[in-house]
Amino acid sequence: MDNIANFWLAFGIILMLLEFLLPGMVVVFLGAAAVLVSLAMGLGLLEGVLSSVTAWFISSIVLTLGLRGVVLKFIPTGDVSVAVLDEQIDSYGKIVSVAEEVGLEEGGRIFFQGSTWPAITEKEHIPKGAKARILTRLNVTFVVEPVNEIDLLEDDLEKQKEL
Repeated sequence: MDNIANFWLAFGIILMLLEFLLPGMVVVFLGAAAVLVSLAMGLGLLEGVLSSVTAWFISSIVLTLGLRGVVLKFIPTGDVSVAVLDEQIDSYGKIVSVAEEVGLEEGGRIFFQGSTWPAITEKEHIPKGAKARILTRLNVTFVVEPVNEIDLLEDDLEKQKEL
């Protein structure tokens, strides 16, 4: 029985070391369960291959489901990332062309990024071919406002300054 207990101990240590290569706080609990099985076999609580595999299986599930969430609160893993959630943030304030008339009660469509998108307005009717400014986005629908000639000139001046 000492050979089986030594196997579980070595197996557990290898699994816990593999956590450095496979971050996610799962493999370490599988290894800890193997070390627990080795300890139980050393104390004479378990005998035989079938009972040790069963104990490892059950303790792996209990440790992983019971402790993973708690440990992840204190030890960040490699799968944590920070990203801008709104990929369209740079579209706000852009001046676009109106593809289909945008009314107060019914939506229309605008040309933006090489395609047409649904649009609504909260202020006043915007005719087809006019210019509009993107205010925000609701799912796939853009909220726009009409743009006057002065706004268009200011936008052109800003673009020239960027060049």
